Amino acid sequence: MKQQLYRILLVDDEEEVRHAIIQKIPWEELGFQVVGDAENGMDALEKIEQLEPDVVLSDIRMPYMDGLSLAKVLRQSRPSLKMVIFSGYDDFEYAKQAIRLNVVEYILKPVNAEELSSILRRIRDTLEAEVAKLRDETTLKENFKRNLPLLRENFLNNLIRGRVVEAQMQEKLEEYQLELGKGAQWLVVYLTPEQGWLVAEKKEMAILSIKQLFERHFSSFACAFFHYHRDLCAVIALQEGQTKDDVIAILTDSCRESRRILDLVLTVGVGQPVRSLMDLEESYLQAREAAGYQEIAGAGDVIYIEDVDRSNSTFVMLDSKTESDLVSVLKFGMPEKTKQCVEGILEKMRATPMHEVQYQAYVISLFHVILHIVSRYELNARTIFGGKENYFEILNEIQDRSALAPWLMKTCLSISEELSDERQDSTANMIRLAKQFIQENYPNSALSLETICQYLHISPTYFSTVFKREVGESYTGYLTRVRMEQAAVLLSTTEEKTYVIAKEVGYEEPNYFGYVFKKTYGVSPNKYRAGERK
Repeated sequence: MKQQLYRILLVDDEEEVRHAIIQKIPWEELGFQVVGDAENGMDALEKIEQLEPDVVLSDIRMPYMDGLSLAKVLRQSRPSLKMVIFSGYDDFEYAKQAIRLNVVEYILKPVNAEELSSILRRIRDTLEAEVAKLRDETTLKENFKRNLPLLRENFLNNLIRGRVVEAQMQEKLEEYQLELGKGAQWLVVYLTPEQGWLVAEKKEMAILSIKQLFERHFSSFACAFFHYHRDLCAVIALQEGQTKDDVIAILTDSCRESRRILDLVLTVGVGQPVRSLMDLEESYLQAREAAGYQEIAGAGDVIYIEDVDRSNSTFVMLDSKTESDLVSVLKFGMPEKTKQCVEGILEKMRATPMHEVQYQAYVISLFHVILHIVSRYELNARTIFGGKENYFEILNEIQDRSALAPWLMKTCLSISEELSDERQDSTANMIRLAKQFIQENYPNSALSLETICQYLHISPTYFSTVFKREVGESYTGYLTRVRMEQAAVLLSTTEEKTYVIAKEVGYEEPNYFGYVFKKTYGVSPNKYRAGERK
């Protein structure tokens, strides 16, 4: 396996010193690679952002920003970065400051190759120890094993609510040591006690006892019993030769034993078998509905959903997945996905014979989701609902089944479009205000990313990401360009001294202004004024 090379940035204002150090050290043998060099602290900060080194080797005395100032900035912004300072001055006060700034080594010039190699080995060992700690498989496995019951229960809860991605199904079953993938069909059972789980302090023991009892009875099945909200659920896989009638018979016997041994009267709802684990939510909803008939059928029974008289109508509700999908497509303003989601809802309604009352309940649920989005994002309800403001009037109109489809599609697309426009307008307005603020304040040498973000009331991380994406350059690069362009205008149109122009465009230090100007235009300010331009 190829050795990992840690990244080093070398900082010194003398080019020959940088080249000498680079040439005399066997970097790869020591586990490092030099990814770049810089001539001062300001230059180093820019390159650290681009190159992301693990180690910085820096001189202490440099123009514009010295080594200790650089160390102070890095201690705040990149505390994990290792910094080595070398100096031509045997000054104890410098060494004390370096220690306070978490500098790992302080070396006197001239830099000795043997001494620096020894230091680099120590730093490499430290970095490798840190990486090993993060990657310690034994620790990770122990943590996983300790948390496995909780992880497994969370997965099963998501499974019965349709929140597991199909592509990850087999991987997760193996990861959580579940044998449910072996079935040909699957069903969900829902267990609920007649009068709660006794007193609160005995609830966990009661649940554990019930799980053990049922797991023992279902030892020949691939199944998983788990806690779901206030009750218990189980996913049972039916393999070749196993039927839902077998399951019902075992459940009936288990309920008798629970009453006799544990003094717990359980009602168990059983959903219909489904042919895919991805469809388990349907069986879960049926099982829970069946368990809810205990007041009619009598507590302590096993109730199969198909044995319940439901007035020849399938019970339908706006399930959590459908609601979540609808909220997501509306919130993120995606017209095509909005159309697909709405068509899916309408197709499900068309394919499901519903009682009028159930249809009304379903429509009210949809309307509630839409109203929640309109209210949460402070949208113009009159615009969204086609000029109507009376919600009861709207509900009355869409009780006509033929009116629902066009209304639902139009309303959802209107919300999607408005949220998309608002998001684009908000971003454009933010960039406009940022540029305006820079134009008005670039002469202020204290102007910083934090200053502009406080003005805009947004986080620096979000602002930096959006600004670079929309403008095509970083905030720092844009500010520098504005300052340099104004400096070029003043040099061409006025007779002011260079140090005066430097201050007028936000640079307190004339020498650093000259450095940045030359870096931008390729010539010094004086030569630029004289017309010598590259």
